Parts: sequence; structure tokens; C-alpha cells
Amino acid sequence: MAPLTPTDETHVVIAGDWHGNVNWIGKAVPSIARNAPGVRTILHVGDFGIWPGAGGRKFLDAVDFWCARAGISRVLVTPGNHENWDWLEEAFASEPGNPVALSSVVEVLPRGYRFEIGKRTFASFGGAASVDSEMRSEGIDWFPGELPTEQDVERAISGGPADVLLTHEAIDGGTPASEDMLSSNPMRWSPEALDYSSRSRALVTRVWDGVAPSLVFHGHMHLADQVTLPASGRQVVSLGRDGQTRNLALLDLATLNWRWLERAPKEIR
Repeated sequence: MAPLTPTDETHVVIAGDWHGNVNWIGKAVPSIARNAPGVRTILHVGDFGIWPGAGGRKFLDAVDFWCARAGISRVLVTPGNHENWDWLEEAFASEPGNPVALSSVVEVLPRGYRFEIGKRTFASFGGAASVDSEMRSEGIDWFPGELPTEQDVERAISGGPADVLLTHEAIDGGTPASEDMLSSNPMRWSPEALDYSSRSRALVTRVWDGVAPSLVFHGHMHLADQVTLPASGRQVVSLGRDGQTRNLALLDLATLNWRWLERAPKEIR
């Protein structure tokens, strides 16, 4: 696997939630090869599908297979909430401060991890609140480690500014679609669930404020949308999930311009 060091890459693809969906991988990764040939790195913003056992292994094998065919050399994952955080915390503790390799192309990034691609700096800050945690079982399909800590936030901010922030959780004051869902509560989540979600967003918003990136890409909401904040010109991008349009975005590292990867662009070299 290519090391997390500066590269000569000109573009990367940002991917939203995949949820361990093997069938979706067989569509999404080949579409990158068709529509953005030359891209070698996928930056995934969580709910990737990190689960120990045969199901998780099958998904990783599928990612490796399709990435090899597409010329993708690495998939760097900012973990989401629907991952096995008991396993992740143990894996991160065994490699303090470093990414953990999951397969020949996949690495998962600890909270606050910094790296550089094409002379652009990135900060990764994983995790989010499962607003449906009241319907889940702790240690089986829900893990308290999904929620960042105050120490995680301070460590992430202490690294200083970065060009791009990768999170799973949304920030406060983000895209119109996300803000509308949060205010209208169409699923009728309980006050306790909404408070849990609010605490998570507040933590990630502090990272957004402290790192001061030009762009943040996040998943979690399953709502593809974007907004340019008028006061600062900074951009918030929320990606769709597996099975939805706008699950993938193409980022130009020279300009930090981006667009949804839906139509075939000119070949990228």
C-alpha cells in the first residue's frame, strides 16, 4: 500500500457512506475508472463497513478487487458511526496515532490524523452519533466509542489549519438539506436521541472552527447537498449514501474546486 506521504496526484475522489454494500462497490469503483481515469486515491467519509468477521472480510475483498481493476491504490477511511468501534479502538491503541491497514488498499484513520496529497493538507475526524442508538444493542450494533471525546477534539485542533476536513458527522450551520432534516425531525426521534446527536455535532463543529479548512466533506445524513458560507466562502459538502446519486465527488487538488462525479469529464492525468 502506498504510504501516506505527499504525492504527485492531481485529483482525488471523496466517497459517502457505503455500509459494507458489496453490490454498490461493483458500481461505484468502476464508475471512478470510467469517469475520472487517473485517480488513485479514494477518501471515504465513513459508514464504510468496518466489521470483523466473514461479512466484513467479504466487503474488503470486494473493495480490493474492484480497486485493482480501476487502478485505485488506496482507500483512506474516516470511520463513521456504523462501524465496530470496540474493534477500532483496540486497533488504534495498537498503532497509536497511525492509520490501521484493513486490506491491501484500505486504511482507516484515527481521529485528528493529518496527511498530505498533491500539496494539499487533510485532517480526518471520524465518528458520529447514531440517532437510532435507542433501537440498537450496545456491543452488537452500537458502540459508545462512536462519539468523539473532548480530548479527541483538542488533539485534532492542536494540529493547526488544514485545507480539507473529512468528517462523518455533520456540522452545525451546514447544508440546507441537513439543517432542514434536523429542524423538522421527520423520523420523530426522541428528545434524548436529538440531544445525543446535537452533542456530537457540537464536537465536530468545534473541530471545523479550530482547523478552519476551506472545505469539509461529510456523510451520515444521506442527503447530497452543498453550501458556500457567505461570510467566509468556506464550503460544506454532504454526500449521498450507497444506492443514491451523488455518492461520489471529484476534488481538484490544485484549485480545491470539486464536482459531483456523475458525468464523464475529460480524462484526468
